Amino acid sequence: TTAISLFGPFSVGITSPQVTLLQQLLAKDPNIYPEGLMTGFYGSLTVKAVQRFQTKYNILTSGSPETTGYGLAGPRTRERITEILGR
Repeated sequence: TTAISLFGPFSVGITSPQVTLLQQLLAKDPNIYPEGLMTGFYGSLTVKAVQRFQTKYNILTSGSPETTGYGLAGPRTRERITEILGR
């Protein structure tokens, strides 16, 4: 198995291949990312999917991308995503 590397930083509104990888990983759990779209764009659906992941795994449960990072795939969230969904 190859280790998956998910690099940031991410911010709302960016488009990048790393966002596509993030979306692919999140889409492995339909409860987290039911839309499953892999656009490479970090928009509202990706924010909501990351929020669901952060809540499910008790990383963050409130705030916003701008205030607490809720909905952004920061270092701790990226580490957990690759650990849990990167298989």
